[in-house]
Amino acid sequence: MKILVKSTALLLLTAVVFSAFCACAGEQMPEYYENSYDTGADVLSLRLAYDSMETDEDGKTIYFSDSELDEIFAQCCTIYTNAVKCLDHTNSATDLYEINHQVDAVFDIDGEITALLDRTLSISNACGGYYQPVYGAVTSLLKENAQPDADLLQDALTHTGTDKIRVADTSVYKTDPLAQVDLTALENGYALEQIIAYLQESPVKYGFVTLDDSAGVFGTKPDEAPYEIGVLSDVEPGAIEGYVRAQDGYVFVASAALGGALDYATGGVAESDLKKVVVHAKDAVTANALSYALYAMGYEAGQELYQTGKISFEAVFFLDDGSVELTEGAYRAGMYDPTSGDIGK
Repeated sequence: MKILVKSTALLLLTAVVFSAFCACAGEQMPEYYENSYDTGADVLSLRLAYDSMETDEDGKTIYFSDSELDEIFAQCCTIYTNAVKCLDHTNSATDLYEINHQVDAVFDIDGEITALLDRTLSISNACGGYYQPVYGAVTSLLKENAQPDADLLQDALTHTGTDKIRVADTSVYKTDPLAQVDLTALENGYALEQIIAYLQESPVKYGFVTLDDSAGVFGTKPDEAPYEIGVLSDVEPGAIEGYVRAQDGYVFVASAALGGALDYATGGVAESDLKKVVVHAKDAVTANALSYALYAMGYEAGQELYQTGKISFEAVFFLDDGSVELTEGAYRAGMYDPTSGDIGK
C-alpha cells in the first residue's frame, strides 16, 4: 500500500512508502504508526515503525503501543513549535530579534542560534548569494508593501549581504547596524533537523517525517531498502511525477508552483529555467536553503555549483522543456525513478 500525505496540494513533496505487514500472534500488524499535525501553515506528518527490532523471552517480536508512539509524536509537535518560535525574528523574546536591533554587536546569544547563523552564512557564500539570510531589511519592507517604492527597495537592498555581519562563538558583530537576519525560509529545515535528532535518540528504530514540501528519514528499515519520496506533478493535481530514493538525510523541493524563490539582487521573484528542483542533503538546513538557491540559479549554474564540491548535495532538476537532469551522484545512485520524462546523465 502506498501512502501519500496531503495529496490535494498542487505540488507537494511527500514520503511514499510501501507498507509491509508482519505477523503478530496471528494478526496483521501495520508497519507504521501514522499521525499528522496541522500547524496552521503546514502539515507535519510522522510514520514511525511499530517494530522495536527486539524480541521477548519467547522469541516473539516486541511492538510499540499506540500510546507509547503517541507520546513521541506529541514531543515532535512540541519540538516543531519551539523551533519555529526560535526563528521568529519578530518575537522580542528571541535572539534573532535582538540581533536585528540597530546595533553594532550583540553578545551572549544562544550558541545553537549562532551556530545555525554561521551555517547559513557559509551556505550563502558557497552558492554565490542565491540564498541570503541577511535579507531582513528587504523582507520587512516587502511584508509592509508587496510593491514598495523603487528608492525604498534600493535602500533596503544596501543593508543586505553576508558581509554585513560576522559570527564569533556566542556573539554577532554587524558592520551595518541596519542589517537584519531573516531565517523564516529555513523554518522547515531547522524544525526537521530538531525532530529527526530527537527520533534518532528515541526508542523508535526507523521511520520518516514530512513537512509540506520536505521530508526527513531516520534509521534503517529491516530490508535496508531506501524510502521512496513521491514528487507530485505541478500540472496534474495528485499525479506522481516520479520518486526520489533516500536512504538517509533530507529531501526538499522548490518550484514555480510553490512560489519559486527570491531574486536576492532585486527583491523580486527569481526567473528560472526550472519547473522545480529536488535537493537531497545530509542536513535539512542545507537542503532547505539549496532548494531555493538552485531553483533561482537554474540548471547550468546548479550543476556548476555541484562540481565545485563547496556544498555536499545531490539534486534532480525538472527543466521547463520537460526534461529531467540529475547531478552525477544522484544518477549513479539511481536516486530518481521517473514515471515520465527523460533522465540526463
